Amino acid sequence: MNDKYLFSIIIPVYNAEKTVMRTLQSLLLQTFKNFEIILVNDGSKDNCAAILEEFKQYNNVKVITQDNAGVSVARNTGLEAASGDYVIFIDSDDWVDSDFLAVFHQHLYSDIPQPVDLMVGNLKCDRVGDLTTYGYFTQPEIPAVLGEIELSDNIGYLHNKCYRKKIIDDFSIRFTKGISMSEDLLFNLNYFYYIDTLFVFESASYHYDDVENSLSKKRVLYEELLDRKHYLNDLYQRLLVKYKNGDMTRFSTGITKRKLTLDMQIVTAMYYTTLNINEVRNSIKRIKEKRYPENVLGLLNRSEKVKYHVMNVNARAAYLVLYMLYRLRFF
Repeated sequence: MNDKYLFSIIIPVYNAEKTVMRTLQSLLLQTFKNFEIILVNDGSKDNCAAILEEFKQYNNVKVITQDNAGVSVARNTGLEAASGDYVIFIDSDDWVDSDFLAVFHQHLYSDIPQPVDLMVGNLKCDRVGDLTTYGYFTQPEIPAVLGEIELSDNIGYLHNKCYRKKIIDDFSIRFTKGISMSEDLLFNLNYFYYIDTLFVFESASYHYDDVENSLSKKRVLYEELLDRKHYLNDLYQRLLVKYKNGDMTRFSTGITKRKLTLDMQIVTAMYYTTLNINEVRNSIKRIKEKRYPENVLGLLNRSEKVKYHVMNVNARAAYLVLYMLYRLRFF
């Protein structure tokens, strides 16, 4: 183990002057003390620089300032600077309970063989279901557990997970540049490919600010969504090959649902482009021609179900209805 720090906590910061103090104060109150905080100021235009400057007085705090390059690059910068044995990612508008690190430490040294490649806990977030499968798992069992993590919608979050730094370094795992949504999911799917051991525990000490972190109103470029689909397909197929002898049924169901919702997002994003009507109709037609099982459709939320059923009527009518809903900002 590292003689100095067990955990490296990486926090990308961009225009978070209203929330970052709460985040940092919650870390200063940790009962477990063997950790470093790496703050990456990603070109903030507000008072973040001055706030972060105050925290330089603490020996375990590093402040890095860079030109604005996005959250993926900021996290990659933090990974380059991290010296701990394990890495934890925290957002600058969230906060943690005082036992957040102590819980990871307790499980790491009390419940499981050393070293463990990934630890996963629950998340205090209304949009995420609780995990129901707990314990220590090795290669033969990991596919089924990944399915549980996927179907509870925990798979795309960084914040309730603790990553082994050696794996990140040995396999050069980084966040994908140019992706502003689902970058967490892509990182996780890449990381999962390399793990041999996994520990899942019940407690939840991370408070995810569902309002501040909401991406539902952010406009995502059509081209970026296509890139995201490409990366998702590649990472998913790689996991399928690795775990071809394992139970990937639940994981496959969750990923199929993700592919469906991504296809629908792509259609919606077309309204921001210069694509002609026929191209949009053809995309709707392709979704319509696919046959999704009921267990996949049952995972859709209200908005997604409306969009899916609209797309399953006449393509011309679907285009007009979706356009009206788009104009009303329903999606």
